[in-house]
Amino acid sequence: MADSAPTGRPQVLDDIGLLEALATTRAIRRYTDDPVGDADLEQILWHAGRAPSGSNRQPFRFLVLRDGRNARAAKSLLGQSFRDGWNDKRAGTEGERAYRPSRFADSMQHFVDHFESVPVVILVCLERYRAPGPYEGASVYPACQNLLLAARALGYGGAL
Repeated sequence: MADSAPTGRPQVLDDIGLLEALATTRAIRRYTDDPVGDADLEQILWHAGRAPSGSNRQPFRFLVLRDGRNARAAKSLLGQSFRDGWNDKRAGTEGERAYRPSRFADSMQHFVDHFESVPVVILVCLERYRAPGPYEGASVYPACQNLLLAARALGYGGAL
């Protein structure tokens, strides 16, 4: 999430144009622990839900994890999985070259080490309406992009 304005609400990017937003939205992996307001979260999800999809079925659903008991348990499970995957990738045990120290590696390490304190995690899910296929999940990616752009427009950040 982006730094907050003095009111506690993130700085809204009223003057940003669509093309500028497309060109400047980045994956953000360092967050404050400030909560995301319900109205902002609703707006982010509303815009994410309007993303284009094959046959215009919008077969994506959003599962929001915040701070309840089940959300904390799910974040813990995800955090451990992300740490395990990143540690393997960083060490080069996935058949790739090991990551050397860099700003990206440091940012990713911080992200996985502090994942459970991320104020909101949104799982973008596919509602299957036909037999499984290699491209069936592609419809969720425009929803993810809309979600990140809406978050940016409201002064928040995120990562896929």
